[in-house]
Amino acid sequence: MDSGVYAPSFMDFVVPSNFAKRALYYALQFGHYYCDEQYCIQRDSLDQFLFVYVKAGQLWVETRGKTFVAERDQVILLDCHFAHKYYCKEPSEFLWFHFNGSSSLHYSEYLYEQSGLVHTGEHVKHTHQSFARVLSGSQAIPNNEHVVSMNIAGILAALASPDNHTDIQHDLEPAVQYIRNHYTEEIPLNTLADLCAMSPSHFIRSFGKYLNRTPHEYLLAYRLQQSKRLLITTNDTVESIAERCGFNSASHFARAFRKSTGVSPTVFRTSF
Repeated sequence: MDSGVYAPSFMDFVVPSNFAKRALYYALQFGHYYCDEQYCIQRDSLDQFLFVYVKAGQLWVETRGKTFVAERDQVILLDCHFAHKYYCKEPSEFLWFHFNGSSSLHYSEYLYEQSGLVHTGEHVKHTHQSFARVLSGSQAIPNNEHVVSMNIAGILAALASPDNHTDIQHDLEPAVQYIRNHYTEEIPLNTLADLCAMSPSHFIRSFGKYLNRTPHEYLLAYRLQQSKRLLITTNDTVESIAERCGFNSASHFARAFRKSTGVSPTVFRTSF
C-alpha cells in the first residue's frame, strides 16, 4: 500500500486478456483510497492512463508544467506518459483505476484539449456508478472485461458529451442557423460573432469547445453535406453543385470533397 493510505483502503491488479488488449478498454490496477497528507505519487512516465473520482477532500496534480486540483465529485483523467505528481494536502477519499486500450490516447488528448485535466459538473457526478462498476467488474473472478470496457467507454463519453451545455449551445444557435440558411454565401466571422453577442475570439473558443470544431470547419462540413445530397438526388454537374454549395470553384470543391470522403464527387455519385 502506498504511503499515506489507511484503512479501509484497498487496491488490486488485473491481467488483461490478449483480446482485451486488442479490442477493448481495460483496467490494469484499481483501488478505493482513503488518504492523508503523506500520500504522494511521482513518476517520470508510465505507459497507462489514470482515472480518479474524488469522493471527499482534494487531489492535487502536477503535470505538463501546470498544477491542477480536483475536489469532491470531480474527475481527473491523467495521461501518465507525461511526467506527473499527485498528492493530498488534507484527508481525502477517491476511486481510481489505471487503464489502457482501444482509443485511450486519442480520447485523453481530446478531453484535455476540451476541458483540461479536471472535469466537473452534474454530468461528472453521474460517472460515479461507472467508476464503481469498473472496480467491481475488475475484482470479479473471472473479471468481466466487456463490462469494464463498457463502463470506461461510458465515462469517456460522458465527459466528452456533457449534458450541462444546453445553455451554451443555445447561445450559439443563432450562428448555427445563420450558417445553415446562408451556406451558399461568404460568411464573415464577425457576422456570426455579432449574432451571438460575443467577441470574435470568445465566439471561436465557445464554438470549438461546445461544437468540437471551428466555425469554418462547421461551414465546410455543412456545405459538403449539402453537396452529397445534390450529387445523389440530382443530375446537376459537379461545377453547378460546387457553386450552389458555396465553393468558389469546382477544383476547390473537389479537393475538399476528396479530403473529407477519400473519393472524388464523381466517384461518390456513381457509387449510389
